[in-house]
Amino acid sequence: MIKIAILYYSRYTHIEALTKAMAEGIRAEGAEPILMHTSAASAEALNDVDGIIFGTPTHFGSVAAELKAFFDTTTPVWLQQKWRNKIAAGFTHSSSLSGDKLNTLQQIMIFAMQHGMIWVGLDLLPNKPKDDLKLNRLGSWMGLMAQSDMSNNGPVSLDDLETARYFGGRIAKVTERFVSGTKN
Repeated sequence: MIKIAILYYSRYTHIEALTKAMAEGIRAEGAEPILMHTSAASAEALNDVDGIIFGTPTHFGSVAAELKAFFDTTTPVWLQQKWRNKIAAGFTHSSSLSGDKLNTLQQIMIFAMQHGMIWVGLDLLPNKPKDDLKLNRLGSWMGLMAQSDMSNNGPVSLDDLETARYFGGRIAKVTERFVSGTKN
């Protein structure tokens, strides 16, 4: 069975909610999601998965310090190229529409590229209708971007949660194709 880790840092509930939705999408495609909060994760624990999805809030236009601290522990894995050719993807959330989330995704992607990973982006046109929802409402292709109202620690929108489910499923499908060597 394909195993996909979702390594995430969540201070409030936003990234955790997106992580759980992504895990649902991964499960729906027959793969096993492994959720790891940065506070309980180790780089070595990720050596045996087929893909890693990195999630973080965008703090001041950058990855959260907790995820960056985790990245900095991966030098031994990097030196041995243990994550080479693993599938990688990323997602982020902020309270403003922009919040410089693109910079956060770029930081995650560069980290993954330095590990020799294969990056998977989001393949949806902006505001793609699904039922009464709009997927990829923020128009991101590098990865999932989500946004919630800052007042009252606003919940993650149903649009963004459904986009996360879709993205988890997409990553599971791409990982399966890559691991099995199929083109379909």
